[in-house]
Amino acid sequence: MMLETTEVRKMDATLKFELVNLLDINDSWKSLMAAVTVDCDPTKSRKYTFDHLKLIEMASQTQRRSCSEIFLEEWGTSGSIRPNLKILKDLLFELKLIRAAECVASKITGDKPIGDTLETSMNILETDEFTNNYNSEDCKSTLFAHQLETKSILNDDKINTRFEKIKLPYKYLSNATNGFSDSCLIGSGGFGKVFKAKLINQIVAIKLMEKIIEEKDFKQYLNEIDIVLKFKHDNLLPLIAISYDEQPCVVYAFMENGSLLDCIACKNQSSLLDWKLRIKIATDVASGLIGDFGLTRIGDHTMTSVVLGTSAYMSPEAFRGDISMKIDVFSFGVVLLELLTGLPPYDEYRTGCDLLTHISEIEYSIEELLDKRAGYWNYSIAIKVYNLANLCAAAKIRRPFMHGQEGVYESLKNIQSEIDV
Repeated sequence: MMLETTEVRKMDATLKFELVNLLDINDSWKSLMAAVTVDCDPTKSRKYTFDHLKLIEMASQTQRRSCSEIFLEEWGTSGSIRPNLKILKDLLFELKLIRAAECVASKITGDKPIGDTLETSMNILETDEFTNNYNSEDCKSTLFAHQLETKSILNDDKINTRFEKIKLPYKYLSNATNGFSDSCLIGSGGFGKVFKAKLINQIVAIKLMEKIIEEKDFKQYLNEIDIVLKFKHDNLLPLIAISYDEQPCVVYAFMENGSLLDCIACKNQSSLLDWKLRIKIATDVASGLIGDFGLTRIGDHTMTSVVLGTSAYMSPEAFRGDISMKIDVFSFGVVLLELLTGLPPYDEYRTGCDLLTHISEIEYSIEELLDKRAGYWNYSIAIKVYNLANLCAAAKIRRPFMHGQEGVYESLKNIQSEIDV
């Protein structure tokens, strides 16, 4: 049994499993998501928008997990005031999601289920505020408008001239991947999917952007391509080509040695990365991070209702649409923890699932967390990298920038210089 004050993120595995299954029925999680308010305060505005809902659905497809599970994790770990089981239970009863409400109530010490009135929740989505605000016809008409808008952008002669040298037809990329077949799929994330293909005797990675494109998004996509073409760096993959006549795609050189995560896990018969090499990799990666390209032209902060990315690497404020160049710093902090511990960023079978929560909940010392496969760590160096990782993953106001006198890259260079002595 648990207390009413137990946070949603800390509910036991049995309750979570039962609740997720119940909220999956008729997509009842959408009703719950629509009812959630900022800081769990009923006098404040709704916390989530329709765009947030679509992000959950996209994450469900890429991660192959239940939308209900992803939503409960997001809600349970964000905001200055985190929801507890009483808040969850009361919301469920208010929404007449009786089965789910009684499921929670049955696990709370001193709570008694109010009876078996199961059918009242089954048709909730047909009448709740969320569906009234975002019915299917509205979605269809909005999508149609986006499609018309996008076609007019794609026919812009200035854009076509601007990228003439690196532009490829979408059909050419589709043919190279057998119609973007799963047999060519090598990865996925919030932006879409990545496919391996062969173009003119060169092995490449093709990123297929799956997001619905609005005019502002498409312009941002093209602006970022401009920046990538201007910046040359040893630790940035060279851009080979782009496509946007049907669906935006970006073509990069293929990384033969796989991802960093693959190397740490010794996949594809890769050799172990010792601790010195891991810190050098971290320093090199930091030198190649140049922040969010779009933000460099409009300041260091903006708000948006759409955020793309992999949830294990995303900062709490990013889920709320609060975007700044410091979201990359947060993500990099998670990468540092991967290099130190050798653990993947997300594992549904361990305590805490995402790496940051896992480390905070198991309360091991840094010495116990270090990946022993990387050899005999210099403990003083490991502590400095660990402290830097925690600083990167701190609240946004406390995070350093990636570059600058007291930036992450400068800190890593100083650590690297100690190793090189």
